[in-house]
Amino acid sequence: MRPDPDERLDQMLILYNIEADKNGSCQEIWRAGYKTIDCDRILREVERLQVEFPNHPRIIMASAVMGYERGNAQKAQILLDQLLAQHGEHVEAAILRCHIALEEGNARLCNDLLQRQIMLAPDHPHLRETMAMTQFALGNFQGARSALGMAGRLGAPAWRIAYHHGVICESEMKWEQACRFYNEALEQKPDYRPALARLSGLVEFVECATPQRASAKDWTDRANRSKTAVEPASNFLHNNADRLRTQAPVKPEP
Repeated sequence: MRPDPDERLDQMLILYNIEADKNGSCQEIWRAGYKTIDCDRILREVERLQVEFPNHPRIIMASAVMGYERGNAQKAQILLDQLLAQHGEHVEAAILRCHIALEEGNARLCNDLLQRQIMLAPDHPHLRETMAMTQFALGNFQGARSALGMAGRLGAPAWRIAYHHGVICESEMKWEQACRFYNEALEQKPDYRPALARLSGLVEFVECATPQRASAKDWTDRANRSKTAVEPASNFLHNNADRLRTQAPVKPEP
């Protein structure tokens, strides 16, 4: 009997996390062009699993994310579309596919993907946050605010919701309101680098004091020193490895 595919995938994800702890993630290693055997081996093993079990949702998702991190967005897109064509909800796949669509300037495709998944998983806060980002890209600021409100009610972190509201206000040139939202985010998460950077940029338009009344230069310096950054879509696998491991196993194919 062949080893269980979920167990084999779990082994690869454990190795992936070990590499991330040692080297800052395989994505960074691949981007820098380092010849790191372990990261390449993980990718090859996951690709081999994907060939053996072509309809296994967790394996498809892992292979798609690793392909995306390796810089192969086209491969990731094909795998994600394959997964989204399967019956049932596939929230993580829809979110990553949406990020790729937004990178390509296709916000309408992203909107359609999210609408379908929201019908299947209406209580998922990450779907609502991504919908807010999509509505923002479409220029629908009120729709973005409504989606953020729903995400907050469903449990999305308040500091992240405040930050997104700040971005919307800044786009509307409502500088003082943006300043208040960024400060609100920093009160809850003081080392959140995107909010720090946004605040330092607002001094050109409005006197925007930080919660600690530090100078703009102090906050800029702190932002540069901080290792905390906005989570990119390409870090999806590492940051969501536990969720991938704990999803309900799928019965192996005969």
